[in-house]
Amino acid sequence: MTATTTTAPPGTLVVGDLQLDETSGEVTRGGERIHLTPTERALLTYFMRNPRRVLSKRMILDRVWRDDRGGADGVVELYVSYLRRKIDKGRTPMLHTQRGLGYVLRAS
Repeated sequence: MTATTTTAPPGTLVVGDLQLDETSGEVTRGGERIHLTPTERALLTYFMRNPRRVLSKRMILDRVWRDDRGGADGVVELYVSYLRRKIDKGRTPMLHTQRGLGYVLRAS
């Protein structure tokens, strides 16, 4: 299974009921629009391009922030918490912590 499905328009990432249009930046879950900051959107894009893959904090920092933030694991934790509040609000959680390893996005 990949991050996209054949029913999704080109340029749209889909994991479960979560969709991200890479052209417009629009994010929806279950048809409901979710407003994200540019950093939150970049983080979600990275997760959605790697569904069911555990991503370490270092991998996330390197890909999303693309600069040297030595000891900046806290920024990853902070933005993951922001993202969880928005995409998981009132729904089955999709963004999971794999203790000691990192984070994984998966549809239940």
